[in-house]
Amino acid sequence: MAKYKKGLAFSYVQETKYSRERAPKDDLGSMPSPEHFKTYRGAERVQLPQPDFSESADLWHCLARRRSERNTTQEPLSLEELAKVLWAAQGITARAGMYLLRTAPSAGALYPFETYVYIDRVEGVSQGIYHFDVADFELECLQEGDFNGAITAASLGQPVVRKAAVVIIWTAMMLRCMVKYRERAVRYIGMDLGHVCQNVQLAATALGLGSCPIGAFYDDELNKLVDVDGEEETVLYMITVGKLG
Repeated sequence: MAKYKKGLAFSYVQETKYSRERAPKDDLGSMPSPEHFKTYRGAERVQLPQPDFSESADLWHCLARRRSERNTTQEPLSLEELAKVLWAAQGITARAGMYLLRTAPSAGALYPFETYVYIDRVEGVSQGIYHFDVADFELECLQEGDFNGAITAASLGQPVVRKAAVVIIWTAMMLRCMVKYRERAVRYIGMDLGHVCQNVQLAATALGLGSCPIGAFYDDELNKLVDVDGEEETVLYMITVGKLG
């Protein structure tokens, strides 16, 4: 057998295949049912303005112009621009029983991730790390302060992170998906975040902003910055957003 086939990635795909000949392997035992979304009670909150869609960009034009933009300026975003970007990522569009349906699809409508935002430069909002409260369309302040250097260092020193007005950080909520999809859940979490990230890129393009997805970072350093355990909740993906010159 080729050496690469003995690695974790290849083994995971093989072990989580669905087959007509055998039932999916499941020896994980019972799991606690996690909450459908997180909130930080007691945190100071920033109410996001409801997006105004009276001026809409052409979808086909946005698809054609979408790029990963690394050269953003020092100009701050407006709160309205940030609100539109976050609504594109996870805005609630309908309710179905206990489920909050959103702008992006998700396996089983579970949305097994949380959205954190490092704000470096947004008009009227203090620098700091925030959590996006999906249900109330608010930002919850977790830590005020300048974390640009720490987030850049944790992102392998990438200049695009240092230059960004905003860095959106997504964590995978493992049990939220595993309780239904078991070992195959990791497949779906990655798919779900891909849908969300594309929404952010299209929204940024429509607003004339630059964005760049980031997958290379020191996991535990970012986990520490957003104060998650790195096991049941762990950073999986990021995207930078900023003004273009």
